[in-house]
Amino acid sequence: MERSVLIHVDKVTGEVRVEAEGFEGLSCLSATQPFEEALGVVEGARIFKEESAPQLRITSSSQTRLRQ
Repeated sequence: MERSVLIHVDKVTGEVRVEAEGFEGLSCLSATQPFEEALGVVEGARIFKEESAPQLRITSSSQTRLRQ
């Protein structure tokens, strides 16, 4: 499966959301982190897809909030 990082911008609110597709486990975090840091994105809780569920239980306490 092709891996990609999608950046969604809400035209009304200006809210920015970074989404990863095609990554296994929590490898999506290292793929999206540069974009999140550059955009100052992660304010609230992360939403993980089913693909990350097996590793999420192990590393859920190490989530990072990024602020600009």
